[in-house]
Amino acid sequence: MIYKLNNKEYQTKDINFREMVKMEKCGVNIMTLGKDSNLFGQAVCMVSYITGLSKEKSAEEIDSHLDNGGTIEEVFKCFEVISTSDFFKKVGAKK
Repeated sequence: MIYKLNNKEYQTKDINFREMVKMEKCGVNIMTLGKDSNLFGQAVCMVSYITGLSKEKSAEEIDSHLDNGGTIEEVFKCFEVISTSDFFKKVGAKK
């Protein structure tokens, strides 16, 4: 998947168990993704994960994206990295 932010494109990584552990350590909770009161914090963590930037630099990139006419919906597309991943589909699949 290609993630676009602030006129830059990022090729996202394949998600697996180890990558999910990294995201959780950063602050992304797969069980409450996009549903809890920490939505913006999770978005910063996801952008950091995707871009390889620190959380501080990621927040700056998000601010710049919004300042330059980008939308919050475009920022939140970062969550699609998880929801569209094969790993997420396998974990969520009912047997």
